[in-house]
Amino acid sequence: MAFQTRNPLHRAHQELTFRAAREAQANLLIHPVVGMTKPGDVDHFTRVRCYEAVLDKYPQATTTMSLLNLAMRMAGPREAVWHGLIRANHGCTHFIVGRDHAGPGKNSQGKDFYGPYDAQELFKQYQGEIGIEMVDFKHMVYVQEKAQYFPISEVPEGATILDISGTELRRRLAEGLEIPDWFSFPEVVSELRRTRPPRSQQGFTVFFTGFSGSGKSTIANALMVKLMEMGGRPVTLLDGDIVRKNLSSELGFSKEHRDLNIRRIGYVASEITKNGGIAICAPIAPYATTRRAVREEIEQFGAFVEVHVSTSIEECERRDRKGLYKLAREGKIKEFTGISDPYDVPENPELRVDTENVDVDNCAHQVILKLEQMGLIAG
Repeated sequence: MAFQTRNPLHRAHQELTFRAAREAQANLLIHPVVGMTKPGDVDHFTRVRCYEAVLDKYPQATTTMSLLNLAMRMAGPREAVWHGLIRANHGCTHFIVGRDHAGPGKNSQGKDFYGPYDAQELFKQYQGEIGIEMVDFKHMVYVQEKAQYFPISEVPEGATILDISGTELRRRLAEGLEIPDWFSFPEVVSELRRTRPPRSQQGFTVFFTGFSGSGKSTIANALMVKLMEMGGRPVTLLDGDIVRKNLSSELGFSKEHRDLNIRRIGYVASEITKNGGIAICAPIAPYATTRRAVREEIEQFGAFVEVHVSTSIEECERRDRKGLYKLAREGKIKEFTGISDPYDVPENPELRVDTENVDVDNCAHQVILKLEQMGLIAG
């Protein structure tokens, strides 16, 4: 009997697979996919360590594990049939098919893309032709009074059911909260904690955006000093001018080149974040679509904190420390943000600060308070 998975195995999975194999009087092949899976899934290197930790909880003589070098397509029922064909080719006689097997989740209207049992129904239709028997994935729940797992259909009346959803598990990992022994194995939890430390130990990016002269770089520098004083994680400042000199010296200021510059900043910040550091970025970043792309890239690895420095164009032009606004007004600088090129005001930044009549230290402190509120630094 083959068990297909793209997630770490917890106690409910162990109970489900063990019961299913026993009922079918079959040996068990734990057959996880180790190619690309759904965005946000645990990486397969961590998952393999989790599988290895669980393997000795099974009877050695009747259980084996093999890794399947296959990418998930999240294609629902047709993929379930395909998975069955693959397992039949591996010599299996039975295959466990779950609710919404290989389902992509919800569509753009927020409705489930496939029905919960569509995959099982299609599989049943073709199982004779495939030459492999489908076994229903029974939803297992922990019954507190009995201190053991039961299929939900066999739970005694009036019993207390305990369960932890995938979302709740991720929250507990992110916040360093307890994950009870009845839910998972200590060895698995230990592996997951290594990969997903609490938020206050994860890398993150603070991304300042605003007009030229709005005070982004000044606040970013003050923030860097405050974070370095706290210690614990390396802090890297990716200021607009520094990046232009060291990372994008060959680029001009056309829309295409400015986009490319921001995407380079985003890539470097994502690598810093992935490796547990703090990236502070302070470019103008005038376009919402580019900022969104950078956010998506970074949020795969840690938090993205967008800070809109909302100083008005009039105040920025009044300061004009570099004389750029004067040159832009004279037409000597083309496509200048706020004068001859648009600026997309962030709609929902994590924080908005204004440097008019507020000193820099106060602005940097507002960012620190926000980071504390988000659990990214210890209060």
